[in-house]
Amino acid sequence: MVFKILTRCAWATVALVAFAGVVAAQQASATISTSDQVKVTVLGTELPVGPFVVDADGSIDYPYLGRIKAQGMTSRELAEDIGRKLVAAQLLVGSPQVSVELQQTPNKTVTVSGAVNGRGEFLFAGELTVFNALIKAGGAAPDAGDEILLIRAPRAGRSPDREEEDILTLSRRQVESGEFDRSTLIEDGDRVVVSKARQVYIDGQVNRPGGYTVESGMTLRQALSLAGGVTELGAVNRVRVLRNGKRVENVALDTTVIQPGDTITVPKRFM
Repeated sequence: MVFKILTRCAWATVALVAFAGVVAAQQASATISTSDQVKVTVLGTELPVGPFVVDADGSIDYPYLGRIKAQGMTSRELAEDIGRKLVAAQLLVGSPQVSVELQQTPNKTVTVSGAVNGRGEFLFAGELTVFNALIKAGGAAPDAGDEILLIRAPRAGRSPDREEEDILTLSRRQVESGEFDRSTLIEDGDRVVVSKARQVYIDGQVNRPGGYTVESGMTLRQALSLAGGVTELGAVNRVRVLRNGKRVENVALDTTVIQPGDTITVPKRFM
């Protein structure tokens, strides 16, 4: 019994050490963002430790060195940069030992609305991707479309008369698959709006006429199945598809790809 308890304690200790190692690795790889705080320790000196706040321009105000860019850097990269600058400014000699402790606090906000499961304003720290913003909102709703609007918050230097330049249109499918650039990272005060999917309208000789949300690449046959399929009186060889007010030519059940906004009509068979 004692051996079992000791064994369990040993495994618990290993697990805690492993978890601490994962957390430390995550902190070491985390990049510094605006509104974060960093503590800078230069061993063997009386230089102020801070914490120093990363301002809106991505810089900290460090004693004797002035403005130092910190945004986008890891703690290790910033420590190395400060060490080099202290030597270049002839404040220190040799290879100073500098450590930076990143303190990320949830003091930034993003508002997520539209076709999501839990709309609202959410706090975050450090960097936040559009994908993770969607996760905070419970993910996209069943009626969500592919379009996401990332509306940038007002910033110094941005003209309020040209707001269209601060609205980015993203593909939800690309965002959810990780296909996005770092320039689409969330900034403090941004808004994310997930659009609802446009529907196709199916009427005529189908079991459940009405509007339906279609996925990208869905064929005419698959769309008809959403409406419960064609009735016994339906003429599947004469299905009409209207797109932007015009009739689609050469319609075929398995090769015609339906687009949001289409109107599908199944006529009655000739008796």
